[in-house]
Amino acid sequence: MEFGFAYAPPLIIGAAVNNKVFDSLATGAKTAEQISKETRASVRGLRTIMNALVGLDLLKKDRKEKYSLTPESAAFLLTDKPGTQAGFFATILPRLVSKWLSLPEVVREGRPVLAVNQEEPGTEFFSQLVENIIPMSYPSAQALADHLKLAKTKDDMRVLDLAAGSGIWGIALIEKSPHVRVTAVDWAGMFQLHRRRFAGSEFRKRLRHCDARSYLAQRRRRPEPCVAQENFSRAQARRHNRHR
Repeated sequence: MEFGFAYAPPLIIGAAVNNKVFDSLATGAKTAEQISKETRASVRGLRTIMNALVGLDLLKKDRKEKYSLTPESAAFLLTDKPGTQAGFFATILPRLVSKWLSLPEVVREGRPVLAVNQEEPGTEFFSQLVENIIPMSYPSAQALADHLKLAKTKDDMRVLDLAAGSGIWGIALIEKSPHVRVTAVDWAGMFQLHRRRFAGSEFRKRLRHCDARSYLAQRRRRPEPCVAQENFSRAQARRHNRHR
């Protein structure tokens, strides 16, 4: 039975995010009626999913029928928190679940529902995905920057970011040191995300884009594709190759 209903908790969380339940409770404990006035969702529907969230330890309820956040929902399900997972549950999860429903046909036919490794459908899918998983990726990218001791480096360092997505890994590394330069490789359509994120940013000069097709073509012709065109000394080149 636990396996049979495993689909329900993430969908309940997604429904709560989409109906602003967690954001409404950010200002304090409220009844279902009070949340209904703020969100315009039905009292019956809100009470049902909020009681379920109490059972999942993502909400608390007192004797006056007032609901409030738990430390976990306050940290990860408020849309304005740096570590929020709200976008994943509200936007990405429903799309993923809908594809999993076709699993019997996928197994039988041996073909995916959506070939996201192809540029056109893949760009549309990943453009939404990468924006919503930035909170998952950013702390890991910062840990990598600390492990590489970028804040202390005095040498130029080149980073090649393959399948760059939102560019958040490159951003985290660039933030640590002015000596870091990032070459981001991805489908051309993905770079619209970078342009929005880096508009007017001081980091923009240290981030170079390379279309995946161009990267593969150049990779066959020369060993250092899509990097900046400055001439490096042999010592700089050795440092660059060591840190790639």
